[in-house]
Amino acid sequence: YRRNYAVDMTDFGMPESVMAFLARRPYASLYRVPGRINIIGEHTDYNEGWVLPAASSQQIWFAVEPSGVPELRITSGLFAETVALPVSDCLIRLDHWSRYFAAVLHTVAAHHLPVTGLDIHFNGDLPAGAGLSSSSAIMCGLLFLLNDQMEWGLDKMTIAVLARESEHRTGVKGGIMDQFAILHAEEGKALLLDCRTLEARSVVVPDSQWQWCLFDSGVPRQLVATPYNDRKASCDRVVKQAQAAGMSVTALRDMEESDLDNLSAHLDVADLIKAGFIIAENKRVQEIVSFLEQGLWNEAGTLLSQSHAGLRDDYLVSCPELDFIVSHLAEYPEVAGARMMGAGFGGCVLALMEKDAFNDVFSKLKPDYLAAFGRRLGVFPVEFSAGASKLR
Repeated sequence: YRRNYAVDMTDFGMPESVMAFLARRPYASLYRVPGRINIIGEHTDYNEGWVLPAASSQQIWFAVEPSGVPELRITSGLFAETVALPVSDCLIRLDHWSRYFAAVLHTVAAHHLPVTGLDIHFNGDLPAGAGLSSSSAIMCGLLFLLNDQMEWGLDKMTIAVLARESEHRTGVKGGIMDQFAILHAEEGKALLLDCRTLEARSVVVPDSQWQWCLFDSGVPRQLVATPYNDRKASCDRVVKQAQAAGMSVTALRDMEESDLDNLSAHLDVADLIKAGFIIAENKRVQEIVSFLEQGLWNEAGTLLSQSHAGLRDDYLVSCPELDFIVSHLAEYPEVAGARMMGAGFGGCVLALMEKDAFNDVFSKLKPDYLAAFGRRLGVFPVEFSAGASKLR
């Protein structure tokens, strides 16, 4: 039975280290948790706006078995290291990958959710620092498996909220998009998510003639060490000034460009420019959904390129490597559009191109990128997967 099971798991692309854990512990549980891809709608989530995320086919696997000691003993195939965290009052080391697990333990303790000891091994092909929200995947995965192992009975939305709270404990004050997509995504679909109401609807995105691709710049992102939180503070300042001026708003999603014109004398120009990007980006989310559902791929690609220009010039979260990739992709007529994906300061570029052109475009871009930056350009086609699940 275990031999047949191992063959099946290999077909799933599960790492050998996870299969080895399961082979030694035939009663262990197994969970898979995807990363997050965001088609468009960047930095709009913490402004209570709209986003269009999906789950990636790149994922993390968690193999889990109860233990007799009051700690999480975590072995990482991703980081080639083992740590032991007491289930109560553990230290959050902000300079170490264990902070994601420790932050979750602090969150569940704050909500009086019981935790007993577990042995956990995790590994996968979800790259760290590439903009696919590997940190959120780890925290969502841990909460997802704890909910199952400890029989808390929480729904996915509650788990997503707890995962966001856990991420805040690591110093990143992000919104709910990543956690929602990782837990709720549907195979072959994106989610049009209203980050205020948390209402979502499915949007079918695959097409036989077009391919979504991710180009990995190789520049790792560390959001705590970047001006990410400064961007949120900039948006908050605009909202507070609007409220002081008597406008009935609670977030930038409530504002129009004309509102910014009325506030221009009272705010820093840089804040106004960033707020203008958020307002325009929210509109692009609605527009691209219409284009995708009509099969207007070139029009959808134009919105991707517009999004990147705003992220680069107005929101100031791009970097030379990302700009190089986007600008060079624009030279190919087979590429409908491209933009940096994620919070910025590194990570990946998402591109929409004709499927038959993929190999040719990559083979030409790869040596140019190496010559310009001395970095190897990574690339992988995008497939949209289902959200977190338990396999056994």
